Amino acid sequence: MSIQASILNYFLKRYIKDVKKSPEESSYLDTRKLMNQKGYEDKNPNLGSKFLAKTIFGEKKSSINISESLLGEIRTLKFSESKFDQGKCILYFHGGAYIAGSPETHQNFLTALCEKSKTNIYAIDYALAPENKFPAALNDAVSSYKALLEIGYKSENIYFGGDSAGGNLVLVSILKLQETNQKLPAKAFLLSPWTNLIGNGESIKSNSEKDPYLSYDNFVSTSQSLKKTVEEWYAPNEDYHNPFISPVFANYESFPETLVQVSDIEILLSDSVDLVKNMETNDNKVMLSIYKNLPHVWQVFGFLPESKKAIVEISNFLNS
Repeated sequence: MSIQASILNYFLKRYIKDVKKSPEESSYLDTRKLMNQKGYEDKNPNLGSKFLAKTIFGEKKSSINISESLLGEIRTLKFSESKFDQGKCILYFHGGAYIAGSPETHQNFLTALCEKSKTNIYAIDYALAPENKFPAALNDAVSSYKALLEIGYKSENIYFGGDSAGGNLVLVSILKLQETNQKLPAKAFLLSPWTNLIGNGESIKSNSEKDPYLSYDNFVSTSQSLKKTVEEWYAPNEDYHNPFISPVFANYESFPETLVQVSDIEILLSDSVDLVKNMETNDNKVMLSIYKNLPHVWQVFGFLPESKKAIVEISNFLNS
């Protein structure tokens, strides 16, 4: 673990994790504020929020062109460079527990990934809960892929990527495409994917104290928080064993080659480990890359050496 990661973990625990509201008091609006989502910015941010706003969300200089467009009817940010192969692209789904986030909240990470992979990226602004509950985000993801095909991209030149809930969305959208006998993207990469929405993964208990900010030190509160997100906001009154909600329970056959990155101290570690075990049973080509002592979706913290390493790994995976 780098010195930068040690400092970051300390900072996140003290100024984010240790001061967060109880599950009973929390609102999806708190997550939108934490992610500095446009229209929900915290008017009186604490030190932790100020730090995140500067290190993650503060716009960095880059030669990558960022433009707003539509994929079908879905607002999208396109990250592009004219020198790159214009026949290839990444379709990216941001994280935020299905209740927060936007392409803009992931802009610096996506810029860095675009530069390193030399691949243009489309990041969609899919419908968020609770205003748009399950399966609204799934429908948007599938529609955006079909829009890429309609404008001329070939399925073998499209890669899916996503972090956290966005990783969930990668999986369920490909499963939906398979169910409807559609051509599949060539590869997929998942960053700390949220795959078990029942919230009974082993690491929720074992890593609740270790996780620097996604959890509570009391794993019961951690579990309550996850369940509230799913049962009250994202997918109320649904069957949470449904593979289109909890893709850890899906039957994976002939799935695109997949890379999974996760940290060993995350509460979602078992979401990745259990997913990969499931995928491996049917000889799907999947690689699990476990990093040490890093926060959830550390890839967005561009100052970390481990973030740069992860982006290189993703780029090599896509270009191999």
